[in-house]
Amino acid sequence: MRWIGFIAIVCSVLLQAAAASKLLAAPADDEARPCKNAVLPDKVLWAWKRAEDLSHINPREFGVAYLACHIFIQGGNIKWQSRNQPLKVPPNTIVEPTIRIDVDRSEQPAFSEKQIEKIVHQIEICSRAPNAAQIQIDFDALESERPFYISLLQRLRKTLPESTPISITALASWCLFDNWIKDLPVAESVPMMFSLGRERDKVLRYFRQGRDFIDPRARRSLGLSLEDTPVNQLMIPIVQKRKIPVRVYVFTKTAWTERKFQAARSMLNHL
Repeated sequence: MRWIGFIAIVCSVLLQAAAASKLLAAPADDEARPCKNAVLPDKVLWAWKRAEDLSHINPREFGVAYLACHIFIQGGNIKWQSRNQPLKVPPNTIVEPTIRIDVDRSEQPAFSEKQIEKIVHQIEICSRAPNAAQIQIDFDALESERPFYISLLQRLRKTLPESTPISITALASWCLFDNWIKDLPVAESVPMMFSLGRERDKVLRYFRQGRDFIDPRARRSLGLSLEDTPVNQLMIPIVQKRKIPVRVYVFTKTAWTERKFQAARSMLNHL
């Protein structure tokens, strides 16, 4: 009887996990692709590499960008980890599968056409998630890695349907000082105004002088961290002055809670 009870509990947990991560499963080739008319809201919560319960959000107000796959470039190889943490969202929530790309610099990366082909294939699989409005690529490419990234995005744009917009996250400096991303075949560039590192003082001084991002696409979206209050207090008034719709993504270092969600909502209500 103990074993029967134990098996019942295990089955119950597995069923709950499957239900929680249902939206993460890409449909088979013969199944319907995401709705072409899906539009990501202007308020988006990032759900990163951990279990997240966002079942309390209003899907008419908030979208969810979730880590769908983590890709590693290792020498001449490609390795990836598909999301294995549950994500709970209300039915009909518009989502944005996000693919994080990292380079293992312990060995010389090949940056080959074959690697581009494999990465694009994985991204294409992620793009089929139900209720996905667009796909997002998160790659902090070094200057020497930019040609590879450009080729990757060009191949991706040719592979995905035209109805699937491509979004990229962008280091703040990419949108301010050299703007090398201006000709990339993407619909959205999301400036990451957090984890600014050594350039933090330089970036904040730039905005305190009343200036804005060089790339027009970067003025239509913004990435903020819930924990970086000084940056948020600086950027929210700048966004208000633009007089255009701006999609704002909000990140948090630890799991989302009802309290954190309400803090994000309060911050974004000023827009």
